[in-house]
Amino acid sequence: MSQQQDLVLKIVELLKYLEVLEGDEKTSHTLDELSKRWGVDADRARGILRKLRREGFVRRTRSGRYKLTLAAKVLIRIYKRVKR
Repeated sequence: MSQQQDLVLKIVELLKYLEVLEGDEKTSHTLDELSKRWGVDADRARGILRKLRREGFVRRTRSGRYKLTLAAKVLIRIYKRVKR
């Protein structure tokens, strides 16, 4: 596969995790809340968050909670429209 296809597959995989959080516009989530929503343990959730932060989809607030960035919200809406 080409690098572009790899990148698209990687982003689609990450968007599946973000899709769960999309309905909450102004709320932030702790690591424990995210691991429960995703159905994974805390270590796996930490790894997912690391990937999401590296790609710029999630940011960490001053209090240590996590929020979606505007870029993530836009991509989720596009992803949902394409998925239909």
